[in-house]
Order: sequence, then C-alpha cells, then structure tokens
Amino acid sequence: MKVLRLLVVLALAGCPANSGVVPMGQDTFMVSRQAATGFSGSGTLKAEAFQEASQYCAKLGKSLQVINTYEASPPYVLANFPKAEIQFMCLDAKDPEFNRPKLKKEADTAIEIKQDIRTKEEAGKPKDVYTELLKLDDLRKKGIISEAEFEEQKRKLLSGD
Repeated sequence: MKVLRLLVVLALAGCPANSGVVPMGQDTFMVSRQAATGFSGSGTLKAEAFQEASQYCAKLGKSLQVINTYEASPPYVLANFPKAEIQFMCLDAKDPEFNRPKLKKEADTAIEIKQDIRTKEEAGKPKDVYTELLKLDDLRKKGIISEAEFEEQKRKLLSGD
C-alpha cells in the first residue's frame, strides 16, 4: 500500500520539462516548456518560452524571428500536460529573412479534391478546363492546397484524366 501511495505521489508531483534553447539548424532554434501537471494552462508556458527565446537572441546581438509555435491540446491526462514550443531564428535586423513572415497557422480544415464525377448529361460536354484551373489556382493561393497538389490536379486536368 505504501508503494502505491508513493507511485501516486510521484505521478502527481511530476516534473516540469524545460528544454532550454536547442539548435535546429543555422540560426534556427527551438524552446519548449511543459507543465508538471494538467492543472495549469499553456499561456504562461508560452510566454516563458518567448521570453527565453528573445533573451537568447539578444545575447547574440540579434533579433527574434518566430517561425512556428505549438501548444498541446486538452484533455491534459496521462502525461499530455500543457506544453508550449517555439521554433525561431536569431537574425540581424538588416537580414532580408527578418522581414519575411514565417509564422503560419496550420489549416484547420482539409479539403480533398476528388475526381470529376459528371452526370450523363454533362458527360457529353467538354470540361471547362480554364474555369477548373482558376478554381485550383484560387485554392492554392488561399493555402488550402499545396503547390504539389495544385500541379498534380493541373496535370490531370490538362491531360484529360
């Protein structure tokens, strides 16, 4: 029984995990913070990670450019505790990369493009390839489909597949 209590206490106590600044490539780094329990939110963790990243870049005499952020999603159970991760670059203020936006929101909706299924009436009519290409181009520009998906669908349209 004492062993069981000890295991429960250790599991509930947990340890917060802070990665520190981890190099990912040239001028590119990552910082992550994880709470010890599921009873706290990720807002403070994210703020602390941003602060650590900013201080690290400042020590290098460079400016922080955030590339990506990640936060664990609830429910916070079984070691899925609140977590915040920041990927960033430390750049000179005059570096052209510094002015390019890097932070991207992941798509929250996926759209699958299926083959054209036409009615018997439509089957005899030729496809309006130009209109279909415009639709695909619009989806690409909005970030709904990738460049590779756009090229694949364009190839299919132009070849008549």
